[in-house]
Amino acid sequence: MTEPKLLWYQEFNQSAGTAPDPQVWGRDLGDGTSHGIPGWGNNELQVYTDQNAFMTGEYLEIEARQITDGSAGDAYYGPVQWTSARLVTKNKVHFKYGRIAIKAKVPAGAGLWPAFWMLGEPMDTQGWPLAGEIDIMEWVGKAPLEALGTLHGPGYFGDNGCGGKLTAETPFSDDWHEFSITWKPNEITWFVDDKQYFQATPESVAPNQWVYEHPYYLLLNLAVGGNLGGPLAADLPSSNKLLVEYIRIFEFQGFGEVIK
Repeated sequence: MTEPKLLWYQEFNQSAGTAPDPQVWGRDLGDGTSHGIPGWGNNELQVYTDQNAFMTGEYLEIEARQITDGSAGDAYYGPVQWTSARLVTKNKVHFKYGRIAIKAKVPAGAGLWPAFWMLGEPMDTQGWPLAGEIDIMEWVGKAPLEALGTLHGPGYFGDNGCGGKLTAETPFSDDWHEFSITWKPNEITWFVDDKQYFQATPESVAPNQWVYEHPYYLLLNLAVGGNLGGPLAADLPSSNKLLVEYIRIFEFQGFGEVIK
């Protein structure tokens, strides 16, 4: 059987302390206020910095770090309580169709909210949710057995997004897992460790608009608290790490395009 063509990848095995490749990854910084969405639209606690994402020599580490001394300045809610990182390929590398996979180990603890997702290329001109959002992987510590995959578009966003979940027998934070989608015209399918758990087509969002036939860019982040993340566990560690071994994008059934 012919192996699918590898179109693009990030292996994250660079020397310890190295920053993510600036030719590929930009940074969303702050608490969202400068973008007009304080708390990034979800009442999140973290402030994103350029200091919380780096290589360990084996993988990429995104750290959510508790701040108790006021040294990180102020957020929309007062003195910053948490810092973290959000990486984005916007204006650097965009993608259209293919199989998109990430191998990651999520951190344990209620209140943590790691995500690997995509936003539509027309975001600056059309805005959200019209440009579209594809959540390849979301996980929240308050529901440790559940992996989530969701679409957000015009008429179906927030709590009304079009999505599904996979329920595991053991917490996802116990081990490494590969989260992926296959994306082709009029169809997106979600998997965990090659096990399919949800599929969406234009009929899934009808009579609303299907907005997934243009290029998208990647986002990778670790949020704290917020509407989905929920209250923080009383014993949540002061340092929590999302680890990523790789991101790989393959051709899928003849579809797949990398746009630089």
